[in-house]
Amino acid sequence: MDREKKILCQFCGMLLFNTSETCPKCDSVIENQFQPTTLTIDVAHNKETVEQALVKLHRVVKKNKVMKYRQIRVIVGSKIIRSEVIKELEILKREKTIFDFKTDGKNSGALLVRMER
Repeated sequence: MDREKKILCQFCGMLLFNTSETCPKCDSVIENQFQPTTLTIDVAHNKETVEQALVKLHRVVKKNKVMKYRQIRVIVGSKIIRSEVIKELEILKREKTIFDFKTDGKNSGALLVRMER
């Protein structure tokens, strides 16, 4: 590898040589870092309450400020958690925290949350 080439740590943004194994700032293993376009989380199938599901949703939206996924696929199931998550996403959209959201194709139990334009 060419030691002159630089990469960014995907967790903290520090500029590193591409031969670095860990980030000296945040101790993250560089080899394990990747930036897929979609992060999937399940907020409905581990016996979560509505409140717990909303906490999980907010946690992942906040985490995305660092990780920078283009979209988040939220598994919401088909009952009350789904409707409450949709209400919350509408608020986040109005606040411009997220760009948009929609049902994941024909799977009404999953929502795709678009984080940026």
